[in-house]
Amino acid sequence: MSAARDDGGGSGSSGASNLQSFQTSMSIHRRDVERMQGNESGREVVQRSGLFGKSLIVERESCVSINSTMRSNHSYRTNEAAISNGFVADKNVAPPQQATWIHVALIMMSECIGAGVLTLSQKYAEMGWILSSLFMIVLFAITVFSSHVMVEVKKVFPAILCVGDAADYTIGRWAYWVAYVLLIILLISILGDYLLLIGKSLGSAFYSVHLCQPWWVLIGAALVFPFTQLRTLSSTTALCFLSMSAIAGSVIIVIVALIVNGRDSSVETFLIAEDMTFSSVMQSLSAMYFTFSGQFMFYELMSEMKDFKDFMKVFIISGPVQVGIYAIVGCVGYYYKGTLASGYFLDNLGFGPAYRVASALLFFHMLVGYIIMSNVLSRILHIAVSPYHVNDKGWRGKFEWLGCTSSVLVLSFVVANAIPFFDLLTSLIGGLFLPPLCLLFPVVCYVRMRILIDEKLKWWEWILHVALLSFGVVMMVVSTIATVKTLILNWSTFGEPFSCHCEKVWDTCYCSPQRMEFTGYNCSAIEP
Repeated sequence: MSAARDDGGGSGSSGASNLQSFQTSMSIHRRDVERMQGNESGREVVQRSGLFGKSLIVERESCVSINSTMRSNHSYRTNEAAISNGFVADKNVAPPQQATWIHVALIMMSECIGAGVLTLSQKYAEMGWILSSLFMIVLFAITVFSSHVMVEVKKVFPAILCVGDAADYTIGRWAYWVAYVLLIILLISILGDYLLLIGKSLGSAFYSVHLCQPWWVLIGAALVFPFTQLRTLSSTTALCFLSMSAIAGSVIIVIVALIVNGRDSSVETFLIAEDMTFSSVMQSLSAMYFTFSGQFMFYELMSEMKDFKDFMKVFIISGPVQVGIYAIVGCVGYYYKGTLASGYFLDNLGFGPAYRVASALLFFHMLVGYIIMSNVLSRILHIAVSPYHVNDKGWRGKFEWLGCTSSVLVLSFVVANAIPFFDLLTSLIGGLFLPPLCLLFPVVCYVRMRILIDEKLKWWEWILHVALLSFGVVMMVVSTIATVKTLILNWSTFGEPFSCHCEKVWDTCYCSPQRMEFTGYNCSAIEP
């Protein structure tokens, strides 16, 4: 996803120079707004959070101006936007629009192949071999198609840098604000999911230290906090590669352990799972959708490319890798554990060195993921509350950045402990927040773009788009209701928010009977 690349250090004179440069840019913005309001010019200057949180200053034709022109002239096309970095004098920040599609494909894989993969073996258990494999292909196809329509919209409106911009140009300013708020809620929820796994992986790596889950999450937040103050993330490509290697290593350890331990004769698998309901299928789909849906950051990725029209080529690399890894994890876990496959892949390990190493690798992966995404959200908030000091390297800029990152961390902590079940939080995010930003908005913006340029949709296109919109709405409603019901049940069974939640973490028969059995203990022989 996007994340921040600003700078936390520098001398006072350097900070003053950068601040002066930015204020000059914003004075241009004020003049352009005045000219636009006086109908002398249709240009505007806006700030956006780019890839890895770079502060971008974008000079472009305004949404109001281009929509007004296109209503009377359907063949009109806007000019390319002039994009520059907020840090005009910072040589450590790469200029925008320099990445190739191969570079973007690697970034996409590092961001998309993450926590969601840990739930896939359970989704196979919930739906069986056929439906799980089929839906995995369908969801990938939906991701490719929604990405295609996003590129088509950007061809008409090249100044688009985020989903909100696409909504603004094609639907209206109200849609921009809806997308903007949804994105903030989504990022906070994902960060809560990440922080939950940071705490869980810490507790798992030190399973003999019996601290309750909220305390592990708090310790994880304390470890994360210093890194969130870095307003420049240098060597982000290397960091993403290390992060992807860490999650791969964690998953490989579990797969090897499953193969070494073998398949129990009592394990059952089904071509189509028994006792399925429509709501349970939608709930499983929402978790699978979480693993594929990165469209909310695709416009930011496009803004970094030399030619965004090459964006669809990224799936030549990322597609086989993503689908292949997801299929391997889901199939291996389901084959060896059957209907007992867990929603947290590391639950297939017993207590011991392998479990500690796998948990430590997962901790590193989630730490990097949190740092990068936290910088994205903090940058968005900073631009919203104090646009004139986003790139201020002095005390005010640092103090405001501290306030933004601290607020994000506190909200993430609340989410992580309010919904302390990783698989359910993942399903809730995948069902409630991702469909609007990753499917509904891209399709609606595309349809509106076709109307604006007076290019009529064919009958089969209407059927396809209505079907996709219907699928997105149904998954949102049905999966969210099912997840909330399960969440309420789990609260009553395992404990309410901010309860201890030691299950499957502590090395005791009370908290982790199944894992203790894996380790060689006979918990059934121990009297309560």
